[in-house]
Amino acid sequence: RAQVINLMAETQARLGVAFLFIAHDLAVVRHISHRIAILYAGTIVESGPRDAVFRTPRHPYTRALIAAVPIPDPRAERARGPAAVPAGEAPSPSDETPGCRYASRCPLVMARCRTEAPPLRATAQNHSVACWAAD
Repeated sequence: RAQVINLMAETQARLGVAFLFIAHDLAVVRHISHRIAILYAGTIVESGPRDAVFRTPRHPYTRALIAAVPIPDPRAERARGPAAVPAGEAPSPSDETPGCRYASRCPLVMARCRTEAPPLRATAQNHSVACWAAD
């Protein structure tokens, strides 16, 4: 797996090609990607340059995903404690309930979230988030 990922990164640098890399492993995504889009239930909830998304995640789902990335140092991993799994049920991709797709699991949910889906909007240079509570 590491050899394939390193080969992709080398090919990308040598030939200047772009890859659409889809993965659940954010440690690998961080290693290979320049830009990241975080999807929840088929909807982009945050996108931006790799370092900006990892350094200052704006969406609560992105924060939960990053908090769940294992730390290679066992002592640091134990000190951090277990990652909080978002409460509630994930929506079905076919669910047409109005509002934010993450509202049933979000710790920052407010009334507006249940009735109106937030648009993906710019919060910083090349960094966008779909969240009413994001700054």
